[in-house]
Amino acid sequence: MNDKMKALWDKICAGATAAGEFAAKTAESAGEKAKGVYNTSKISLKIFDLTTDIEVLYKEVGRLVYAAHSGGEMLPEDLDERLAAIDEINAQIEELRAQQKNEAAGKKCSECGKVCDAGDLFCSACGTKFDD
Repeated sequence: MNDKMKALWDKICAGATAAGEFAAKTAESAGEKAKGVYNTSKISLKIFDLTTDIEVLYKEVGRLVYAAHSGGEMLPEDLDERLAAIDEINAQIEELRAQQKNEAAGKKCSECGKVCDAGDLFCSACGTKFDD
């Protein structure tokens, strides 16, 4: 093989290697983004389920209050139990919303200050590698 052909072959090999490395990084980044979307969706579903549970409790509280209003029997501990359950579920929802916010927040680059996606390995603005 003459020198020109060898140089061309070396360039082709180097280009293929670079393309392969870029494809691997892109696939890894896409996987991280998909994981983030999955986690956020999973949290949203939990919040939805807990909100549904609260709606059921609200109806029960309303029935208890109306029963007392109508002269029926209402045990204060029944009402207290449901109100405590609502408070507990609200606390769980707030915790899940904080997790969701952190999941979506991403990372701040220490060099340029840009906020990048949580799954990014490098800053999309300046290329600085993230530590974690």
